[in-house]
Amino acid sequence: MPSSQNLASRALQPLTHRRVFAVAVPAFLSGITEPLLSLADVVIMGQLETDGLQGGVTAGSEIFVFTLWTLGFLRLSTGGFAAQAFGEQNEKKLFAVLWRGLLIAAVGGGLIALLGPLFWGVLNNAMGWQPQLRPALEDYLNVRVWSAPAVLFSYVCFGWLIGQQRTGLVLLLQAFINLSNIGFTWWLVLHMDMGAAGAALGSVIASYAGVLLGFAILIMLGLGRRASIESLEGFWNAQIWLRLFSTNSNFFIRSLAFAVSFMVFFKAADWLDQSLGLPGVNADAVAVLWQYLGLIVFGLDAFAVAAEAFSGEAIGAGRRERLQRATRLVFFWSWITAGFCAALSITVGYWALPFITKLPDVIALCRELMPYVIISGFIMTPAFMYDGLFLGGTRSREMRNSVLWGGAAQISTTVALLPFLGIHGLWLSLVAFMVARGLYLYLNYPAFVASVPLTPSVETKAKA
Repeated sequence: MPSSQNLASRALQPLTHRRVFAVAVPAFLSGITEPLLSLADVVIMGQLETDGLQGGVTAGSEIFVFTLWTLGFLRLSTGGFAAQAFGEQNEKKLFAVLWRGLLIAAVGGGLIALLGPLFWGVLNNAMGWQPQLRPALEDYLNVRVWSAPAVLFSYVCFGWLIGQQRTGLVLLLQAFINLSNIGFTWWLVLHMDMGAAGAALGSVIASYAGVLLGFAILIMLGLGRRASIESLEGFWNAQIWLRLFSTNSNFFIRSLAFAVSFMVFFKAADWLDQSLGLPGVNADAVAVLWQYLGLIVFGLDAFAVAAEAFSGEAIGAGRRERLQRATRLVFFWSWITAGFCAALSITVGYWALPFITKLPDVIALCRELMPYVIISGFIMTPAFMYDGLFLGGTRSREMRNSVLWGGAAQISTTVALLPFLGIHGLWLSLVAFMVARGLYLYLNYPAFVASVPLTPSVETKAKA
């Protein structure tokens, strides 16, 4: 790990467009591998031309991801507290954040591996998936569960690196895991004929390979050196653990609300198929377009990551003007990103559909619904950027409430519009979810800014 002097030299540098890009571009390249991974799974399943297989694997993947999201506070709180320690230039505090995150990851991952199958069995029975989806969904989950400890380790590692604006290392680790996953999945599914279980096993193997690389990175950055060992002296400090528990409990509720909202979204598509007597057409179309949304989400999330890193740094240093400048910069580039994603969806999005699925009815429905994807970047920008800014300040209460309000808006819209507008009502409910989240955070942003000391400094004077 760099010395304290080196840590100080990396923090509080002039906040410019170039510096934002230095954080956001690697974060984007890192993030883009995740939806590409999911897209690859859907494409691989689509080559088998089996009704419901794409929907089943995607539903299984989303159930696993949403379950892990309930412990997604590891990534969020680790990133926020690490960014504040970085801005404060406190090396011992920085390593203490890492050690606490690793302990929670080990315990949480073990519990999910042991209890996950029981929870999913109850959940799948309650959801009443149509017969075409259940075999692939269950095969996938029964194997994928064993990657839980490794995935939670990566959450902590990513958060800690992002807090120090080391997104290049995040890119290295994320790309290694996800590209390995694509390779293993392709081989296990298409060459070993393992179906949905092969897609899950590819993820498990890649996740544990990522653990080995992740530990190598942490050791390189000083996990076993003096500052790291000294940070363990106050490891069990009750006051720190109480604050961590309070923050993480809000993030847990936030993650759970996300999971419920998106499960409602996927289940509503499945319910439409059952009510209309379709062989998984709506569910498969949602699975395909969900991958498109993933590409847009991770494009925007790159600047949300920059917002998190610079917001936490500004708060740790007590610099209100720096926080305001970070806000202007990330919003400026996120609107441009939304426009680029819209143009990409209009062109490549339509063209690529026949390569993603071989089912004509699914292709036709995806083309009908593509306008929702085209406008999604503009709708999601406020929610994502404010979320990143609030995360840097570990303002977990506001982040929790924004998702609760968004979930209420989404479920209400689903109930009101689904019977009349069908699949269009379902997508409008997703629009309502994002708009409500962004509006809530926008209304709470002035109080958030006012909570940071007004301490001008030369590095914040340039205009955005």
